[in-house]
Amino acid sequence: MTVLNDFLQYSQIKHYRIINAQIYQNDQLIAEKRAVDPITRLNVYSVSKSITSIGVGLACQENLLKLTAPIYQFFPQINFSLLDPNIKKVTIRDLLTMTAGLKDPLFFADDPERYQVKDWIRYYFTHAEFVHEPGKDFLYSTFNSYILSCIVESATGATLVNYLKPRFFEPIGIGNPDWLSCPMGHTMGAHSLMLTIDEMSKIGLFLLHKGKWQGKQILNSQYLEAATSNQVPDAKGRTHFGYGYQYWINPDYRSFRADGKLGQFIIVLPQNQLVVSIQSLEQKKLFPEVWEHLIQPLVKG
Repeated sequence: MTVLNDFLQYSQIKHYRIINAQIYQNDQLIAEKRAVDPITRLNVYSVSKSITSIGVGLACQENLLKLTAPIYQFFPQINFSLLDPNIKKVTIRDLLTMTAGLKDPLFFADDPERYQVKDWIRYYFTHAEFVHEPGKDFLYSTFNSYILSCIVESATGATLVNYLKPRFFEPIGIGNPDWLSCPMGHTMGAHSLMLTIDEMSKIGLFLLHKGKWQGKQILNSQYLEAATSNQVPDAKGRTHFGYGYQYWINPDYRSFRADGKLGQFIIVLPQNQLVVSIQSLEQKKLFPEVWEHLIQPLVKG
């Protein structure tokens, strides 16, 4: 396809390290690039957060969670009477929208503490400063997504990855999913889900069809519509174009994406019936280039 080829040529000139790319339109694969064996799973980094959101939605659908529930009630091992009282105001929805009221993002990913701290749940509640009223101030913290994973585990009795296996991964054709755990055995939630480019596109198609796969509604569309819409009051100033429940809103204010470190993207444009999946190893900010030199030509074409 000319548009993808043009983007790949542009990427070569710019020395962007694009590994794999796929474009689906109207449920048909219309273009792709494969530089790595298609059955090789790669770390999709913070794209994982968007899958964690699906886990939260499914637990809500099964009446095991409510977005308005205070998060502290899922962690009986923590003595909250000794901690910042603002913690008791934080809800599941606040974690989803990155508006927990944190002063700092805390460690995660490749920070030194990630390799030293064993109990991440306790660290979150005892080291975090909740200085803002929950539900208002956006601060992107990977720790929020990890805590969401632990909440799903607390509510369902299964780790997030095991909860999602029969309800999400297997129904859409992702067998034996690989997702790293923290030192205490909880699914990372925030990152370290491993996917092939084909699996990323499957997730994109699931999102495009508002939680439906091959005619079967797996996750109710109302949750996904909220998850992929702007939920942050001051999003324009803080998150560029908006943020939903672990999904970023795109510059057109109508489409959305799952977005991971080093240029991992599942970009969904419902108005054009498009799903664009990309895997890369690029340190520079890649999304603005993808939007200008791939998505915009696709939409205009």
